[in-house]
Amino acid sequence: MSGTRFRSLLLPGILSGLLILLLVLCSMSLATVLPGQPAQAASPVTLSVSGMSATISNGIFTIKFNSSGTGYSLVWQGKELIGPAKGFYSSINGGTGFSPTQLTVVTNTSSMVDIAYISSWGALHYVVRSGVSGLYSYFLATGIGTVGEFRTLYRVDGSIFRTGYNGVLSAIPFPTLSQIQAATELQDSTYQLSDGTIYTKYDAATYLMSQDLLHGVYGNGYGVWLISPSHEYNNGGPLKQDLTVHVDSSTGDAVVLNMLISAHFGTPEVTIPNGKLFGPWFVYFNNGSISDAQAQAALQQQQWPYSWLSNAAYPLTRTTVTGTLRLADGRPAAGAQVTLAQPGGDVYAQGAGYIFTTVADAAGTFTIRQVRPGSYSLYAWANGGSIGDITDQYELDNVNISGTSTNLGTLTWTPVRYSTLLWQIGTADRKAAEFRLGNLPRQYGLWNQVPANLTYTIGSSTPANNWYYAQTAVGTWNVNFSVSQSYSGDAHLTVALAGLTRTAAVTVRVNGTAIGSYPAYANDAAIYRSANQSGYYHLMVFTFPASLLRVGSNTVAFAMTSVSSGGGAMYDTIKLEVGPQVTGSSSATPTPTATPTPTPAPTATVTTSACRVSYSVTSQWPGGFTASITLTNSGTSTINGWTLTFAFSAGQTVTQGWNATFSQQGNQVSASSLSYNAVLAPGASTSLGFNGTWTNSNPAPASFALNGQSCTLA
Repeated sequence: MSGTRFRSLLLPGILSGLLILLLVLCSMSLATVLPGQPAQAASPVTLSVSGMSATISNGIFTIKFNSSGTGYSLVWQGKELIGPAKGFYSSINGGTGFSPTQLTVVTNTSSMVDIAYISSWGALHYVVRSGVSGLYSYFLATGIGTVGEFRTLYRVDGSIFRTGYNGVLSAIPFPTLSQIQAATELQDSTYQLSDGTIYTKYDAATYLMSQDLLHGVYGNGYGVWLISPSHEYNNGGPLKQDLTVHVDSSTGDAVVLNMLISAHFGTPEVTIPNGKLFGPWFVYFNNGSISDAQAQAALQQQQWPYSWLSNAAYPLTRTTVTGTLRLADGRPAAGAQVTLAQPGGDVYAQGAGYIFTTVADAAGTFTIRQVRPGSYSLYAWANGGSIGDITDQYELDNVNISGTSTNLGTLTWTPVRYSTLLWQIGTADRKAAEFRLGNLPRQYGLWNQVPANLTYTIGSSTPANNWYYAQTAVGTWNVNFSVSQSYSGDAHLTVALAGLTRTAAVTVRVNGTAIGSYPAYANDAAIYRSANQSGYYHLMVFTFPASLLRVGSNTVAFAMTSVSSGGGAMYDTIKLEVGPQVTGSSSATPTPTATPTPTPAPTATVTTSACRVSYSVTSQWPGGFTASITLTNSGTSTINGWTLTFAFSAGQTVTQGWNATFSQQGNQVSASSLSYNAVLAPGASTSLGFNGTWTNSNPAPASFALNGQSCTLA
């Protein structure tokens, strides 16, 4: 066959194949061709404004906003997705409240429209770009003030969107409105349906920084998804949990939540400074495909920070921060959680500034990307593994970040440790995941499966089988162990709580002698809102005479004397140490760009023939500190009821105390016994402590008195 004859036969086949391929491509869904991109040529973006109302379209979808700044109509691929639902809007503290007085057109071109609804809170922006199947949004705060909740919501037609997704659970079935109305309400947003199953929005919560790149709702060939390429603007840091999706119990709307600031799971209220920028985030519309939404989320993350946003509060030049963290004993800080935040020690309570976090590798080396330029404190804590015995937190202040990269060099972490670790239950990672029930999916009522009494035997029991995620009922948890020798000096029982929910009173005893109790920390609402790994973290150290330990069998008992329903103590780790301190308070010497400003912890020890008092500042930050006091009856007679007095010399004040009733007049402080620690036999000790404030300096009290009898410095 000649070449001409062959080409004449082949060409029609090629053309036919190309035509078929073109038709197939044109008929494919948007999600299949390229995430977020239409199959056809991108249409220009158009904007129509009438007073305070606006309509934006880009050929893929059309969205309409009313004069309240609420998106009330969304037509995607010819389908109305909001319908009777409440639409897209912002709210503070559970209400709507956003009352704009002005609509500003920031950008209006064929490739992008950016409009801003402006109220006393600030400016809520909506951005539509050509060829993109979704809506960008961001918020510039100017007057929000102190809030317990600040969020945006995307409420769509509940008859279309019947299932939720949150990055942990791929399918969260929503009950119908009629099912909810016929159900028994167990607590807020929690219902026992007629078939006995329980639906609660809290089961769909996630950890924002590690789990919440994408969440949304889908059904009947449609999907609405919230993509958050960064959580730098949220409060609470890497342990912050929050809500994602649910069905509204009064309207049946399918709700996609964007929790910008919240007090959920124990985080406190936040005062939002003027000029803070939240976002941008991306609300993506597709055919309900989870895999497509995941691909789109990855694409948006690659594009962060968004080059299309020109705003002084949104720097496009970001810094990659690197360093290596090692413990003073030579171990690398393998797997440590490393976080840049503001000074003050408690990242979980922060939210006014921006927070960035990562996890160190096996060598303790860390890389934090896309950091805004500025001054930060660097924090680190153990994430289990080879440093799971470390309960102290590392802090390095005055870390100045600028340019495209900042290398902090090798940093040394010197946590407080003692020469002999007798035993440890669990591992220090600020979570209860390694304990029984702690590895299950979130679920309402899990606390009811926890026994009131248990015995954990060191050497044979295991955290996964014999210790539960939380102690939730009146009863006693005993830890039995043996020691082969007697010890002198002090012993130190460290109890790290992953959370404390509602009223939960626990007294700790060593071989029958009370050594202290858990403070009445604020309710973090974690346990009864389905959390089984963490709430608000608390660290306690109970110091007692090592002579309480006996050669042979010993018991440390955790006696829960009262607890509210759905409350309890959630555990991170417990460890018992004896012997001299082998490392000092946390310090670091960074190189080459950051300079630490250590604040030494003051200590004092006083003795008399009747008492011995040990006082130490266990944690200190600008303007605040935590102090621990150990009171020992060193006399020969039993003390039945006591008052310990001391004086501050630099204007310090007590703000909150535990294991005693504290009062203060001027610089004079009194701490009086409670019912469970009023009786001190000769040689017995009790631990108490308090949080306080300081200004220019924080020296230890120079003297103490027990029931009016002076104690002199040793």
